[in-house]
Amino acid sequence: MEHIHVGVIPDITLFIQLILFFIFMFAMKKIFFDPYLAVYEERENLVNNLLKEAEENNKQVQQLLEEVEKKLNEAKNEAKKIMDEAKAETDQLVSSILKSASEEAEKLIQQEKEKIEKTVEEEKKKIDSLVRELTEIVVEKIIPQEKAA
Repeated sequence: MEHIHVGVIPDITLFIQLILFFIFMFAMKKIFFDPYLAVYEERENLVNNLLKEAEENNKQVQQLLEEVEKKLNEAKNEAKKIMDEAKAETDQLVSSILKSASEEAEKLIQQEKEKIEKTVEEEKKKIDSLVRELTEIVVEKIIPQEKAA
């Protein structure tokens, strides 16, 4: 028996197809894949840079917010201090005005008392003088009647 040897005889078309496939893949890589990958990497870098920039901006915003909050608290404290000082000055001024008014009122009361006392004394003197005159008139009227009697 003879063996039949069946072998694969390589056909040149297979090599040509392989060469055409590699040329096609090389052309596709140069025309489509490389530009697509470059744009993809560029966008990815852009997105990463924008994310980093956004994080930095967010940190700056947080720092600014903290500074604003701090300055706002300082301004509130300063305003409270000014209001307290103004209240203290106002209270002191009111107290001073009330004390001055009270002293002035006391002076006026004392002056009016003295005027009243002086007027009372003058009126007493007038009344005493009138009483003397009336007494003298009564005495003169009574005494002449006794002399006549």
